[in-house]
Amino acid sequence: MRTVKAVVAEDEPILRETLVRTLAALWPELAIVAEVADGVAAIRAMDEHAPDLVFLDIQMPGMTGLDVAQQLNGRCHVAF
Repeated sequence: MRTVKAVVAEDEPILRETLVRTLAALWPELAIVAEVADGVAAIRAMDEHAPDLVFLDIQMPGMTGLDVAQQLNGRCHVAF
C-alpha cells in the first residue's frame, strides 16, 4: 500500500497541532511531511515534498489558502 503524503498549512499553532493530531488518530497511514504557517511556506513545502494532499487554511499571511490552491494548478488534492 502506498503512503499518502500531506502538507498542513495553518497559521494558528494550536489549530495546526489539533489538525495534525486528529489526522494521526483518524488516518494513521497518512504521512504529514510538512507543517507550515503561511502561504509562501506552503508553496515551498509543496515544491520540496510533492505531497498527494494539502490541508489549507483560507486566511494566512503572505498568501491566502485560495491563492496557494490556485498556484498549485492541480498538482495535488486540496482540503480547506
